[in-house]
Amino acid sequence: MNRTLKRVLGLAGSAVLGLAGAVTFASAAQAHHVEIEGITECTPDGGWTVVWQVTDWNSQGDVVGEIETVTVDGEFNEGTEIVPGAVLPHPSTGDYLEGSQNFGADVTGASITIDAVWDNGNTNTSSAYVPAPEGGCEAEEPRPEGYVDVWTDCFGINVYAWNESEEALAEFTIETSDGFSETVTPAVGDDYYNYFEVTDPDAGLAVTILIDGELYDTFEWDDNPMCHYASVESDCENGLTFTLTVPADGDETTFYFWESLTETEQEVVVAPGETGTVNFPPAAEEFWVYYEIYNDKDFISGETPWYPCDVETPSESPSPKPELPKTGSSLTIMISSAAALIAAAGVIFFLMRRRRAAQDW
Repeated sequence: MNRTLKRVLGLAGSAVLGLAGAVTFASAAQAHHVEIEGITECTPDGGWTVVWQVTDWNSQGDVVGEIETVTVDGEFNEGTEIVPGAVLPHPSTGDYLEGSQNFGADVTGASITIDAVWDNGNTNTSSAYVPAPEGGCEAEEPRPEGYVDVWTDCFGINVYAWNESEEALAEFTIETSDGFSETVTPAVGDDYYNYFEVTDPDAGLAVTILIDGELYDTFEWDDNPMCHYASVESDCENGLTFTLTVPADGDETTFYFWESLTETEQEVVVAPGETGTVNFPPAAEEFWVYYEIYNDKDFISGETPWYPCDVETPSESPSPKPELPKTGSSLTIMISSAAALIAAAGVIFFLMRRRRAAQDW
């Protein structure tokens, strides 16, 4: 090998050794440092968030590090743990300090710089940078929050439907087994209500509800035998008069009533084959009578309204008619075991409803 080539190779070898020495020196100097990890995620509004997680370096001794200063792009969200004075958890504990930040879609990245000091006198400045989520973020379309409330009574099916999100309204389609169909999109605060009366008890009745074109559920009318134990007459002079009848082959049955205006309570026990009567006199304003009918085998509860003759019945409530099976009044049917009836009998009745949320259609 000639002398010139030897000199070039010698210089090159010195350069490589010098670089390696510099890396080794830097590693030793940076033994005390802060471990920083940033986790990014898109947010529904089209922006993004980063969650910073911070720990001490993986030291083998008992030295403890503490944050002196923190510098970030923008600001931390409320509740951050990455603050001056916070002790850096050792990685072996599995703990970490955490803080999050939110950014708009126009921000391409975020950085953090932490100055720390250790109880053995060492100091360090550590930094980290994360780009916005790959591919960017787009705002999510607002999702409708539609709900329905359906219950069956002795004479038909009650249907409520409503929206709770003004940004996106759900569309409800209501179809009955006897041919009725309508589609509504109620505004927030303007609930939809309809009562579907059973015109042919032998044929029964079913109501199917679709939300935004997708099937939500189908509700069947339930003709409970105890529905025939009571009938009601409603007129201007006498108010509401209930006639209570228990079949000769039936069981001793208790009829409990509670009137909403005066909170008057009445309870009548009717033996098999006998008849009883309960009256609630007219008043200057409308009232409702809530009632329970139960024996050792069954239980139903419900309500029926009375309106003064000079006040037009609200359109959303069916008008009372002479016979209870034809009023269209709201009578919630609830069937329970004999054991449950004992507890139910002692409680002042409030109309039981089965609320069902339709958020996952």
